[in-house]
Amino acid sequence: MHIADTASATRHRAPLAAGPIATPLTAETTSDRVAVVHLELPAGGGLPEHDHGASEIVLVPLSGTALLRHGGKEHPLTPGTTAHIATGERVALTNPGDEPVSLMVVASPPEFAAHIASWPLA
Repeated sequence: MHIADTASATRHRAPLAAGPIATPLTAETTSDRVAVVHLELPAGGGLPEHDHGASEIVLVPLSGTALLRHGGKEHPLTPGTTAHIATGERVALTNPGDEPVSLMVVASPPEFAAHIASWPLA
């Protein structure tokens, strides 16, 4: 069993202006099948269009409203909704609001989470 706490886990900041802070909650030694990352998007911030390499992603909003852009359409993500992003799909994620957005990110396999762990420390 592995238990993690977002308050004490290592935080990383995406290497771009107004980028999110990501807190990996599982390590490579925890599982070779799945990873969990807490992602906080600052007000007005986000991630430009990207893919997740070999990982499928599930986004689970905890607070706030994020906009997920895929295929020219924007999809609001709020608590109570989820988004599944298949391998190879390109998406952008933004926070249009005045408050931070909090999401849990589940990646399978965990390679994308390992990439996040390479971001600079926050």
